[in-house]
Amino acid sequence: MAGIDHDGLLAAYPRAIAAECDGHGWVKVTEADGYVREGKCAACRYAKFLAEVAAFVPPRFRAPSGLPEDVADWVAKGTAAQGLYLAGQVGTGKTHTAWATVRAWCIATDTPPMYYGGWEDGGRDVPLVIFTRLTDLLDDLRPGDDARQRVRDCQHARLLVIDDIGAEKPSEWTQERLYSIVDHRYSNCLPLIVTSNLPPRKLGTQTGERVASRLAEMCTVVPMTGTDRRKPAS
Repeated sequence: MAGIDHDGLLAAYPRAIAAECDGHGWVKVTEADGYVREGKCAACRYAKFLAEVAAFVPPRFRAPSGLPEDVADWVAKGTAAQGLYLAGQVGTGKTHTAWATVRAWCIATDTPPMYYGGWEDGGRDVPLVIFTRLTDLLDDLRPGDDARQRVRDCQHARLLVIDDIGAEKPSEWTQERLYSIVDHRYSNCLPLIVTSNLPPRKLGTQTGERVASRLAEMCTVVPMTGTDRRKPAS
């Protein structure tokens, strides 16, 4: 495991802090011609951004977690990253690693988890990062108006994470919606993280062959090995 953890991310992905403002959010900036103006403090903006990213991660998964080298390389690609597939048995740290990857990727790309939209977005806050268990996603994709919006959100999010894919077999309807999500991200080379107990090629009977084929082609597969971390030590 590479030594990149939650506390080390700032060192791994540094940001230039322009000035000090004592926390009030504004700084005085002197232009080349001597004109002094006020501007928003970069340090405060970045601190707020880090707080939003940290709050997005559930408490259970906030503890520092090293990233495997292949995962750290994927994060380093930023918005050019495509598929990442964490495969391993129960308790090998797939979900914890996925959350650590999300946090690292958000910081690397300066992407907040949520965009707080205005009237042009219909007053709706737009998720830029979506992390969902497959079972929850399938519930959201049942027929209805909300399902169409959920599909669009998952198609266009800057980063989508589907946790524990293959744990439940979709209905014919939800299988088609899942394919439309994966195919859109595949076609547009958008970042997608998947965790599963199964390798991509063995997902066909669970998700359909088209989804399995797309995932196998677009994803870097990272095996997660070891014993079940949730079991108490004997």
